[in-house]
Amino acid sequence: MLNNTIRSYEAAGTITEYALVSVNAAAKIVVTTDPTDINCIGVAQRGGSSGDMVDVVIHGLTRAIAGDTLNFFSTPVLAATTAGKLQAAEATDTTFFPTARVLGNLSQVSAADGEQVEVFFFGVNKLA
Repeated sequence: MLNNTIRSYEAAGTITEYALVSVNAAAKIVVTTDPTDINCIGVAQRGGSSGDMVDVVIHGLTRAIAGDTLNFFSTPVLAATTAGKLQAAEATDTTFFPTARVLGNLSQVSAADGEQVEVFFFGVNKLA
């Protein structure tokens, strides 16, 4: 059984399908571009333009976009990078906040920049 939490938001600009998104001061979504953005709220489920309503997975399983080469089993915890993509979150690096965990399977154990991956989005985990 799938137990995703999904909410619709108005886009403040162009949103890419499966991009991480953040809420701006006007309570609209924008593509997340900062790995320390505490306003990152989820993953857009479709693309959209300014004024469009876009469904966002704010907790649960979703597709997302790799922003770097990812090895699912050595660095499964991910953080935002540019253009709403995800990068590996190293445990000793505090320059970004973990937001998701990649879910490997028999047919996909790694991904390259720009490839879609399945993740569990759990929200920003600000490190101390």
